[in-house]
Amino acid sequence: MLGPVTVRGAAEPFRRPAALELAVYLAFRRGAVRHAQWPSAIWPDRPVALATVHSTCSDCRRALGNAKDGGPHLPRGVEIQLRDTVTTDVDLFAALSSSGDPVQVLRAMRLVRGPLFAGLRRVDWAVLDGTQSQIESLVVRVALSEADVAIRGGCGMVAEWIVRRALRLNPYDERLHRMLLRAMDAQGNRVGLHAAMTQLRTLAWESASGWATGVPPNDVHPDTTALYRGLLLGTAATGADPARL
Repeated sequence: MLGPVTVRGAAEPFRRPAALELAVYLAFRRGAVRHAQWPSAIWPDRPVALATVHSTCSDCRRALGNAKDGGPHLPRGVEIQLRDTVTTDVDLFAALSSSGDPVQVLRAMRLVRGPLFAGLRRVDWAVLDGTQSQIESLVVRVALSEADVAIRGGCGMVAEWIVRRALRLNPYDERLHRMLLRAMDAQGNRVGLHAAMTQLRTLAWESASGWATGVPPNDVHPDTTALYRGLLLGTAATGADPARL
C-alpha cells in the first residue's frame, strides 16, 4: 500500500481491478463486512448488479488463494472478512517503527515506495473514513522523529534519506520540507539547502488555488521562511508549528 499497490504471494493474478481494490479495502476492515456494504465503497457513484458483486468477490477469493492450513484467505459467508494470514506493509511499518530499535525504524522507512494506494482507481473510501490521513500521519510522525534524532546525532545524510522516503508518500507536508532543510544544513550542504527551499516554493506555487488563472499563489509557511533564513545565518531555531501546503 505504501506506494504502487502490489500483492505478494497471490495464488493467481487478479482478473478484475475491482477485486484487487476489494482486497485493499478489506485489509483495513478487520471486522466482518456485509455484502451490501462494501460495493458502496468500491463503486460510490453508481449501483452495481448483484452478479457483479458476487463475481468481484469470487475473483478476489480466487486470486488470494489459500493459506498454509488449506483454508481460503477470504472465506465464504454472508459477511466477508480477510483472515489474519493476509497482512500489509502498513501493518509491518507500524510494528517496525514502534520497536524502539533505530535499525528496525530504517527498515520501516524502506517500505515507503511512493504515493499511497498508487495505481488504484477506487479509493475514495480511504479519504472519507480517514484511513489515508491516518497512514500519512503515521509515516510523517515517524520520519520527523527519527530524522530529528539523526540530526542531533550528527547524521545529516541519514536524516535526509529518511525525509526523502517520507516525501515519496506525502510530498506536500511542509513539516517534512522543514526537516529536509535542517538535514541539508546538518551536512553543511548549502547547495542542497537552496535546492530544497526552491523545490518547496515550486510545490507551493503549483498547488496554490488560482494558479491556473494567473492569481498570485501563496508562498510557504512563515515559519519555514524563518527557519531557512536562520539556517543561512547559522542561527535557526527549531520546533516551528506544523503546516501543510
